[in-house]
Amino acid sequence: MPSFDCFLSHNSKDKPAVRALKLALEAQGVRCWLDEEQLRPGLPWQSLLEQGIKGAGSVAVCVAADGIGPWEDEEMQGALRLAVHDGRAVIPVVLPGAPVRPELPLFLANRTWVDLRGGFDGEGLARLVWGITGRRPAPGTGGAPATGPADGLAADPPPLPSDSVFLDEVFELLYNRPTLILLAQTDRELNGSLTALRERAKKERFGRDRAPHLLHLAPPQGPDATESEFFATLGRRAGMQPPPQDAGAFESRLEDRLAAGERLFLLVSGLDSCSEAGRSRLAACLRGLSDFHGGALSVVLVGGEGLAGLKYAQGDLSFLSHAEPRHWPEWNTGDLMDQARRFTPPLDLSAEEALAILTASGGHPRLILDALRLRAKGRPLPECIRRLEHSSQIEAQFSAIAQAPDQRRDLKEWLARSDLGAFRTWIGDPLRRRLYWLNLLRAEGPAGQERLVWRCPAVVGAGQRVVE
Repeated sequence: MPSFDCFLSHNSKDKPAVRALKLALEAQGVRCWLDEEQLRPGLPWQSLLEQGIKGAGSVAVCVAADGIGPWEDEEMQGALRLAVHDGRAVIPVVLPGAPVRPELPLFLANRTWVDLRGGFDGEGLARLVWGITGRRPAPGTGGAPATGPADGLAADPPPLPSDSVFLDEVFELLYNRPTLILLAQTDRELNGSLTALRERAKKERFGRDRAPHLLHLAPPQGPDATESEFFATLGRRAGMQPPPQDAGAFESRLEDRLAAGERLFLLVSGLDSCSEAGRSRLAACLRGLSDFHGGALSVVLVGGEGLAGLKYAQGDLSFLSHAEPRHWPEWNTGDLMDQARRFTPPLDLSAEEALAILTASGGHPRLILDALRLRAKGRPLPECIRRLEHSSQIEAQFSAIAQAPDQRRDLKEWLARSDLGAFRTWIGDPLRRRLYWLNLLRAEGPAGQERLVWRCPAVVGAGQRVVE
């Protein structure tokens, strides 16, 4: 068994970003070899590097704005030689700040690469964990791999109570609004809810004489997919043979089915980590189909920041201006108690304990699960709450943002404030918008008067440790 899951090969100029990546991977249970932690003073470091590569189950070759460093190149060559003999994964990883199309060495470029330019979370991190561990992320979620039995939870749990109520509202809306947008911040594990949504859509008649045919579509992940790759992938997932090679052909195939009298329900997920151009072309297709076949077509799009931008950034010019948006509900104490009962063995929390965890975590799903895992190990409640202040995943999110000096300066100022301004459907400031969709900020206050606030003191503490 390898001593480490992954050797982090990197240019020394990218050390801060790689430290943040290591924190994010460790939060997913991945053991990482990083030189500054493993090179013992007084020993020949070249031989220690060699031992580190040989003792790791995979090698991540990290690339940012300055490209591959001299010693990183040596590490990469050694890793590729080992890969030829034992098949270990050598994964190109593109870090924040890298160019749109990074230049990769010839023998590295033919390997599937992972894009982390958007930060160390979501679909990109899930794909990297997949490459390192072989644990494949749940399809179309744009998030981390589904929680497995090793975490004390069922692999694909049913939706939480508030999610079930939310899905009831979704299907009520679909009677009158054929296109809906469901928006969720990072760390909302929606696998069970999407499964429930699919199953209900197969049976739902919407007052007509037959249930629609369900197509669950997830575009290829990564910002650089060509239009042909984007729509060929969607076409294959819609059962189109041969797959369409552009947006026009994809739309035409769906229109033929609708014109022939078929009713369709399109569930589209994974829209945050895909090509921005592909997202826009898909929205244009869906708008065209809805305009002419609204009585036979129902569309539900699920996503976060990228989908919100598609809806709001262009205002009335948006191809999704006709779509009805809904934000996924926050956790409540009932959800938290229900989640606790799903652990093995089940946790029987009192309402007071659930409220204490919910308050300390600010309703952040990852922090809630962290507290419940500690509680399941028999730790006292005060310790579970206190340890929320040391979430490596939250620190990794802040570290990725703080790479830019101007953003680091703004973060330092904002972390000292309790109110970051009015919440709008489209947050104009890019940094505030990013913090919101990363679930570090939330909207608080009466409807129409919401303010942006930090999610909880644990989040503020993690941010302050990073910027200080």
